[in-house]
Amino acid sequence: MGVKYLLTIACTAASLLASAQGGARWAVVLPFGVETDSSGSGITKNAMATEFYAGFRAALDSFAGSEWPITLDVYDFDEATGQVVDHVFGSALPRMLSPLAFMNEQARLDVRYVVGPFRGSDSESLAKHAAATTYVVNPVSREVRTEGLPQLIAAAPVRFLEAEVLGRLAAHDALSRPKSRTVIFDLGDKASMLQRQAFVRGYHAMGADTTKIQTWDGRPTSNLAARVGGDDLVPTRFVLLDDKVLSAARILQGLRQRPASQTEFWTVSSTVNSPSLDAFLLLRQPIIWAQTDRLEFAQYEDVDAHIASVLGTSRSRWAWLGYDIALMLLESSPEHTKGPRRSYDWGQTTGGGQFNQAIELYRFDPSRGVNPVALPALP
Repeated sequence: MGVKYLLTIACTAASLLASAQGGARWAVVLPFGVETDSSGSGITKNAMATEFYAGFRAALDSFAGSEWPITLDVYDFDEATGQVVDHVFGSALPRMLSPLAFMNEQARLDVRYVVGPFRGSDSESLAKHAAATTYVVNPVSREVRTEGLPQLIAAAPVRFLEAEVLGRLAAHDALSRPKSRTVIFDLGDKASMLQRQAFVRGYHAMGADTTKIQTWDGRPTSNLAARVGGDDLVPTRFVLLDDKVLSAARILQGLRQRPASQTEFWTVSSTVNSPSLDAFLLLRQPIIWAQTDRLEFAQYEDVDAHIASVLGTSRSRWAWLGYDIALMLLESSPEHTKGPRRSYDWGQTTGGGQFNQAIELYRFDPSRGVNPVALPALP
């Protein structure tokens, strides 16, 4: 994969967006890190980019066989210089293109989508120079600034979305159960502070009184077990927004002293999915959690087999994301779609681009198992 590819993938006309009528042209710009070996062949050094591309290509291949083609141009990207690298057939040296030069070329070629690069700032640099008919899609970064960039699409859910949505749900629950309370844990670092701020922002958006949120010290040096043990047993939502397993284990150990019927553990999916947590500690009380990946994506066995046939391996996170992004772009009604890995629910900044605000909420109850939870609408 050391040269620029011009891949024609046949796709169903009805599956393409309006601009694809009569054929569409897309570009993928990823940090492959192409190097030339002794035989003159190009090899890629970045496994993440290679796997993402394999999944993306597999999704396009799955639409092969109809009359409307997609021409896919594939470029390398140099993250050190911020330049697009075009490995031209028959040339010893690649072309190095600035974001302005590259996007001007995409406008001349009538490219509909430029997918990549991975870093948010690099996609922003391309979007600054995008023509009105070309969209830059950042597939993975959760820190993409779409303000003032109407041609930019941030496909990964925004950072701290899980915490903000849990805050909205907690406020909705608190308003319906006024005698309950919310306790959020402070782990003493910047990430914990930012997560708490997002939670409070969501709580406030629902019209609940944020002054009633209690903050407890969840650091290893705190006497957490004694504090929980001496608690007054008010029905409580205990909220851990960080994915630190040691802190989660200590908090859950302390919660053992409370009746499970009076206790709920609110957290993020990485905590729930951690293999390091004792299931007895984790599953003794109800758990409410938020996640940006779809719960059922692992059920797509045929998709995984397709990726494996292209990549030679399966269960690749990056290949799944590549597959997911391609399907999302092929969707004829992309306002709210569900891919195998992610959901897509688009918001838009004023005068800017689109961002993904889709989230999954679930509740585990020892007697009822796992069930989805509806996101409460803002008042």
